[in-house]
Amino acid sequence: MNLDNINKINSKEWAMFNGNSKGAQNRAKLLAKHGGRWETRGRHWFWNSMVVKTIQFNNKKINRKIYRFKNKEGIHYITDNFERFCDEHDLNSSAMWEVSSGKRKQFKGFVMDTDSEDKPKIP
Repeated sequence: MNLDNINKINSKEWAMFNGNSKGAQNRAKLLAKHGGRWETRGRHWFWNSMVVKTIQFNNKKINRKIYRFKNKEGIHYITDNFERFCDEHDLNSSAMWEVSSGKRKQFKGFVMDTDSEDKPKIP
């Protein structure tokens, strides 16, 4: 089983967890073996491995903005690629832009994270 294909719609792995009567049993087995959690988007299940990706900063002086968000479960997210973050979490980038600029308080449970203790330093 290729873990990279689990969330690719209509792949063999995706169908094993979404398209047959043993989907719930297969999802439970995957969680027991690899951890993570299952999320629903519409009527389909998608696996989130819960792997934390760290941002590596280099010594080049690049002007970039770091975005800090927190979801309704209290999980903190730090990213420098706004569009990719929105795509990975199935969010509307226009609505999230309003959240980041302060025009909107929240969108789908995501708010700006103002109380993050481990703020990375940008070179």
